[in-house]
Amino acid sequence: MWCRLLKFSNESSVRLWRPIWTQYRNMTSISTDSQLKYYDIGLNLTDPMFQGVYNGKQYHAADVRKVLERAAQRNVKVALVTGSSIVESQSAIELIDSIEGRSALKLYHTIGVHPCCVNEFADAGQEDKPSASIDSPSMDETYNESLHGKVISDPSFAQAKLKELFQLMDQQSRKHVGSFRSIGEIGLDYDRFHYSSKDMQMLFFEEQLKISCLNDKLSRYPLFLHMRSACDDFIQILQKFITGFTDEKDIFKLQQLGSSSPSGFYKFHSDKKLVVHSFTGSMIDLQKILNLSPNIFIGINGCSLRSEENIAVVKQIPIQRLLLETDAPWCEIKRTHESFQYLANHQKIKDFEYPAFKSVKKNKLADKLDADELYMVKGRNEPCNMEQVAIVVSEVKGVDLAMLVDATWKTTCEIFGE
Repeated sequence: MWCRLLKFSNESSVRLWRPIWTQYRNMTSISTDSQLKYYDIGLNLTDPMFQGVYNGKQYHAADVRKVLERAAQRNVKVALVTGSSIVESQSAIELIDSIEGRSALKLYHTIGVHPCCVNEFADAGQEDKPSASIDSPSMDETYNESLHGKVISDPSFAQAKLKELFQLMDQQSRKHVGSFRSIGEIGLDYDRFHYSSKDMQMLFFEEQLKISCLNDKLSRYPLFLHMRSACDDFIQILQKFITGFTDEKDIFKLQQLGSSSPSGFYKFHSDKKLVVHSFTGSMIDLQKILNLSPNIFIGINGCSLRSEENIAVVKQIPIQRLLLETDAPWCEIKRTHESFQYLANHQKIKDFEYPAFKSVKKNKLADKLDADELYMVKGRNEPCNMEQVAIVVSEVKGVDLAMLVDATWKTTCEIFGE
């Protein structure tokens, strides 16, 4: 979800999707003869754009149903809906529950607090600053840096928020057949200190990793990780959990939440899978991360394929460690990207249409929502574009498309479940 830049909306707009289950009453499954099956590991379905809200302004009605219908038509079978804050993780749960049995594809979700949202763990918003949100950064790096000292000197607010996060994960993990499939999106993002400071990011990345080790159920959940321009710190923190360590201070009293290790010892389960999604790092970053553990996998989307350097890096990712995603509504493949030439070449020699659906500007979609034809919004990425990512990766790596898609499908199912 790193491609969310500066857009602002009021809090109510984020939750406009609540009544959308009514859109699914008359929906029927879409069948396809194709053998290709896509699993989108990054879909920000609770984003206001899918409710027709852009930068806080309503342009059209919610079109989640048609977004999922388009995805199903292009062979997307499963999508992992990203949770980026406590509120957004709760919203993902409610959204998926509300459309259960009516969706054109299976929807699962993550639970976690994105590095750009870790101000959520401070009582931000009490000092004439916006509440911590991916849609409302403070834009004040000095203020963001001040929050770390505030949290350490008085950890009570953060303690309550971490408890709330743990309880949400624990509750969802106890469902017999649930949609909760991964802890995340968590990690580090040193490109966006206008959202949150380095110290706050490092602190709450580690605290959330501790939560992922607190009991036997959570310890088996894979991690959905974010890393942007922070590779060395990212690896250092993960290495602690791979090796194992004891936290004697327990500043936020996580041990009181019912840890299976009362001594305060934290270590990843030997089978725990780690997915570094939306990877845009260097070749050196890639090798460092892959060398950290055989249980680490790399997620690739349109933003992972923008430049010549990106393309060179993707060539080096072993297929057995590779996953595919859109990170919609962000990270689309653009005509200005280095990757676009591979789509253009593929279209010349294969039965492939780019784009897959017609598109209109956001202020024109309202006139098209009742049309039989499915229209996308220009500039808004969707899970139906999974095939574009797969085509570029297959061309870049020089492997058969069907083989690549089958391999990534199987790997993804092994990590998150089918």
